[in-house]
Amino acid sequence: MSKRHGAWGHEVTLQLGTLGPLRILRGDGESPAGRPQQQAVLVALLAARDRPLSTGQLLRAVWGEDEEHWPARPKRALATHVYRIRRLLAFPPSSAESEGAALLQVGDGYRLTVAAGTVDMHCFDDAVRAAATARQQGDLDGAHALLTQGLSLWYGTALDGVPGPLAERIRHRLAASRTAALENRLSLDVARGRHADVLPEIAALAAGPAPSGHLQALLMLALFRGGRREEALDVFDRVCGQAEELGLDPAPELVRLHRRILDADTTPAPRARPCHLPPDTGDFTGRAGEVALLVQTLGSVGPPAASRLAVVHGAAGTGKTALAVHTAHRLRDCYPDGQLYGDLKASDGPPVPPGRVLAAFIRALGGEVSGEGTDVAAAYQKALGGRRVLVVLDDVHDLDSIRPLIPRRPGCAVLVTGRAPAGLLPGARRVALSAFPVDDALGLLVRTLGVSRVAAEPDAARALVEACRCHPALLRTTVARIAARPHWSLASMAERMGAG
Repeated sequence: MSKRHGAWGHEVTLQLGTLGPLRILRGDGESPAGRPQQQAVLVALLAARDRPLSTGQLLRAVWGEDEEHWPARPKRALATHVYRIRRLLAFPPSSAESEGAALLQVGDGYRLTVAAGTVDMHCFDDAVRAAATARQQGDLDGAHALLTQGLSLWYGTALDGVPGPLAERIRHRLAASRTAALENRLSLDVARGRHADVLPEIAALAAGPAPSGHLQALLMLALFRGGRREEALDVFDRVCGQAEELGLDPAPELVRLHRRILDADTTPAPRARPCHLPPDTGDFTGRAGEVALLVQTLGSVGPPAASRLAVVHGAAGTGKTALAVHTAHRLRDCYPDGQLYGDLKASDGPPVPPGRVLAAFIRALGGEVSGEGTDVAAAYQKALGGRRVLVVLDDVHDLDSIRPLIPRRPGCAVLVTGRAPAGLLPGARRVALSAFPVDDALGLLVRTLGVSRVAAEPDAARALVEACRCHPALLRTTVARIAARPHWSLASMAERMGAG
């Protein structure tokens, strides 16, 4: 069976679409989703996210609380639907398991396990939660990217045509979450200065049925920031009139924004504070000494005479980017005026011209790019004036070529990753990466697979990390394969890799 990229970028064999009519895709084709009640059973198992559901829970999810509406032989009917789901998901005839998925009987019920990235509604929910976290941490660009990616997964009305009370509840929840995610994405667009680009979309949504107070406030703010103050105030007057007809007061958010618009002439524009760091690795493991050294080098207290500089270097796959991003997140409080991230992409393709990164940095700092060469470099240094900014330059091929990207202003810091050491950057603190120590490699297994699974096979776990030569990239690839196959033992995987 061929591989495909799932809803969240993972490589999967099976893909299940729920953010529209139920879709089942395997390899290069799509299979019919089956009978309506069969779809409802599948949706209930998917919604449980790897938790077992009893027969009673499944029956109530599909046919409701009233047992009079249940089939004449409910357990047999449910078992028939489960049998058909197994066939539908292409499980082998003699097994309840397939690559990356398992549908097993647990007690008097069932549990369905699928690989990460298989179910689009799970990926959407994960994106919304991750975006909320990113926004709380001040990473507006990261939050916007997560919401955009999550919203792109929708292709219709969620679970369209799937019967049953549980499917109906999930459908309503997902619809509300989609609306909230769209409004939050538009809010981030406005907060990032893209009000002119999204104003038509906001206006169209606000003209629809029962727009929320938050959406009306977004429309007011986008109009005002676009220089259309009177139109923004007209929106408030119209909303107040509609509320008065219903005997209601306008939303407090609208009232506060109305007052801010009236007082706006005395309010200075906020200074741009970019946060372009990629999300931190959730299961970052080990490298405690390297992290401590980088934090000490780049995060020391007191105004320095010049920008601080560190370079992380090592062979491909040793985790240079993960270490740099993790450290940069640790240092965010030390650099409150912004964190810039530039991916020079030397290892995956031709290097990105530093001038392109330079122009992007200037715009992120609220400046304008009008010249080239030394003019752009000078504009960059000027935009950094008086700020404490952390600059991360990732995957650098030619260290000498990035000199224009190195801040010369006191209070800034630079963290560079690349395969070459820092010979061409005098004064840089060098941090060399190689394979993990064995304990750190075992720690990655524990963080990813769980304590109980590793503790059950300690010898196999050690054999597995040794077979991977404790190489971070190879370890992560191997662990991802094991995590997607809960029925595999660590010993069997070690044997596959020649360690047994």
